[in-house]
Amino acid sequence: MRLFVHGMQSSGATAFTLFLAQRPDCLALVDIPNNFAAPRIGRTLTKDMVVKAVITTAYPAAVHMERFRPDRTILLLRDPRDNYQSLSSKTYRNYSGLMDEKFVLLDQIFADRANFDAVIHYEDFVARSPQIIDTVNALGWAVDEGHYTYTRRHDEFFAALLEDLPDLYQSMEMVFGNVRGKEVDARFRDKPHDEDLERRLSDLCPRLLDHYKKRTIP
Repeated sequence: MRLFVHGMQSSGATAFTLFLAQRPDCLALVDIPNNFAAPRIGRTLTKDMVVKAVITTAYPAAVHMERFRPDRTILLLRDPRDNYQSLSSKTYRNYSGLMDEKFVLLDQIFADRANFDAVIHYEDFVARSPQIIDTVNALGWAVDEGHYTYTRRHDEFFAALLEDLPDLYQSMEMVFGNVRGKEVDARFRDKPHDEDLERRLSDLCPRLLDHYKKRTIP
């Protein structure tokens, strides 16, 4: 099975994909660099694989999917107020598209979320809501409570990729996203909100902002 995860930079999509990648029998590209499209993987690969690509203006989701050809897809969402605050502090915020342009694109992807097999909210994930495991298992990707602890890390992922897909090292960079801690927790979930930020986001991603204003956060 091939599983594709898509989300905004600084949305927690890397942490979520790392959770998915705790299966000892899978290959994982936890963080495709923003200036690369998902790789083309031959059908001779027999192992399950999960990849994550962030939202950019350089590579639409359709490009990643056409290349990787996933069996199932997941859209990872985060409150845009928290997401914007987090991303605005990062040096890569304007890589592969200006930051504001990417939030406009995020709003359209959210509007078209029915194109994905599942939608996961970051807030539910870090709260360890039971529906996360139920949703992922329903896709056919087996996870359990133990996957909230990050036992498998980048050294194991990279070693497995080098063994099974060595050509990847010639065609793209290998990076590991900004995941803090040895397990999933909610310490970094909430960021300060203000009226100026809400006004900005009401122009950039009004539908996703409205969704989160109406949503009950666990």
